[in-house]
Amino acid sequence: MDFTVALNTLLRFAHIAGAITVLGGLFRAQISGLRAVDRYRRWLAAGALALLLSGAWQFVQKMPGAPRLWHVLIGLKILLGLHVITVALLLGRDGLDDAKRARMARGAVISGWIVVLLGAVLHNLK
Repeated sequence: MDFTVALNTLLRFAHIAGAITVLGGLFRAQISGLRAVDRYRRWLAAGALALLLSGAWQFVQKMPGAPRLWHVLIGLKILLGLHVITVALLLGRDGLDDAKRARMARGAVISGWIVVLLGAVLHNLK
C-alpha cells in the first residue's frame, strides 16, 4: 500500500470519526438533556480538532481538479461545519440558559445533518 493511500484513508477515518463524535454528542445532548454535554466536553473538542485537521487535508487534496459546483458546495459545507463545531464548543460553557442551549443545539444538529448530506454529494461529484 502506498503511503499516500494509507494517509488519505487514515485522515478520512479521522474525519468520519470526528463527525460521529461531534454530531452524535450534539444529538445525544438534544435527546437526553443539554447538561450531558458537560461530561464529554473534551470528546467534543477532540472531535472538532479531528474534523478541522482532516477536513483541511482533504480540501487541499481535492481542490485543484474540482469542478465549479464542488467549490460552491464545499464552501457551504465548511460554513455549516464551522457552525456545528462552534455550537458544540459553546454548549459546554457556563452562563447559557437552558432555552438558549436547546435552540443552539437544535440548530447545530440540523446544520450537522445538512453537512453530512453535502459530504455525500461532494464525495460523488466529479
